[in-house]
Amino acid sequence: MTFWPRSLIARILLLELGAIAIAAIALPMLLTSFLRTEASRYEQRTLESQAQAIAQSIARAPTGPGVRIDPVITRIYASPYDGRAFVIADRTGTQVDGSPDAELVPWKTAPRAEVLTSFRWGAFVGVSLPVRLGADRLWVIVTQDLTGPGAILDDVVRGFIRRYDPVLISILLLLPLINSALIGRLVFAVRSVSQRAATIGPHNLDVRLEEAGLPLEVAPLARATNDLLMRLQASFRHQSEFVANVAHELRTPLAVHRVELEAVEDAGVRARLRQSADRLGHVVAQLEDLATLEVMAEDKFETFDARLLAQDTIGLHAPQILAAGDTIALDAPSSPVPIRGNPVLAGVALANLITNASRHTPPGTVIDVLVGPDGVLLVQDNGPGIAASNPQDATQRYWRADHQRSDGAGLGLSIVRRIMDVHKGRLTVQSRPGEGTCISLRFPLAPESEPTSPS
Repeated sequence: MTFWPRSLIARILLLELGAIAIAAIALPMLLTSFLRTEASRYEQRTLESQAQAIAQSIARAPTGPGVRIDPVITRIYASPYDGRAFVIADRTGTQVDGSPDAELVPWKTAPRAEVLTSFRWGAFVGVSLPVRLGADRLWVIVTQDLTGPGAILDDVVRGFIRRYDPVLISILLLLPLINSALIGRLVFAVRSVSQRAATIGPHNLDVRLEEAGLPLEVAPLARATNDLLMRLQASFRHQSEFVANVAHELRTPLAVHRVELEAVEDAGVRARLRQSADRLGHVVAQLEDLATLEVMAEDKFETFDARLLAQDTIGLHAPQILAAGDTIALDAPSSPVPIRGNPVLAGVALANLITNASRHTPPGTVIDVLVGPDGVLLVQDNGPGIAASNPQDATQRYWRADHQRSDGAGLGLSIVRRIMDVHKGRLTVQSRPGEGTCISLRFPLAPESEPTSPS
């Protein structure tokens, strides 16, 4: 079992959640590091400028060996409130001058190099600036206590991070919702086109997929599908025209053949030729039915009474059935059974079942046609049944239980199945050897508001 989902949206959201988790951890850390680095640079520049200002104000005392500092600077560093302090030390590390709270500053640990040097000691940061005063070398050491109330940079950084994290996480969590809405809209368009494509079949190949609203990455697929449908439509049309033309061309020589075979003097030969002509005529009729099916569309459907359809079909084929030595009966409800479809094709399907029941059974077979109130037309007989392990195999094109028989070319039940597919109905075959066959056609019932046309 794999954890990786098949859904494209789920994959995108899963990757986004992972990216959000990484960003929610990494971004605050990086931002904190950047802010602290920038704060340290700012502190360094500030201490350097303060040290430069003190160095420029140093002068020798008018009396004695000491130095004199500008009184303004002395006043600036007079208060320890802001944590700032300075010390002026000589080569021996002795304090020459400094702010009042210099004894609280770890200035003795400060480096005394030949160039300006920064240092850190505990909570103190500072700089050490070398100054030459005549022949003497002095160092101006300026420090800042980071815990003092005047040192607000770290407080600003911490406060900013505390407010930044919730805003960042909220924005990051909002991104999957926005992306889900955008992706969902695109997926809805793709799904709508997919549902439209699923409704396309041989009977409505003129339908095309809408490319408007599809993402640019998916539009070529819809365009290619439309091109394929166009080619399929042309292929189906050419196939139907070919089958119809073949059936039409066969009818004329077949009619001539029927006339000429009556001149055959041998009664046995004449009977065999007549039987062969009848079988050939049956195949031609099935080919015409097949050609009609391939171009049938739902817009040619109407509402009609299944009872009248059964009565008309039985009346049309009853003489042939009775002549074959079989009997046929109809059992139908007293009220109309309105179904939705094409009455011609429905009649072809029912006629195929009735003629098959007579054609493939011995004389004396009883054929019953039942019409159910739920739109089911059922044809059953007490013949030998279908010789197949699965009776539904008989609905496949070119299937025949007896491969030596050539009376129907295996098209009969396959045509019936195709008719039911066109009607979105169902064909069910039930049969056991020696127990007869029962075949049902379930047509969709018509809405009650639609009028029923005469069959």
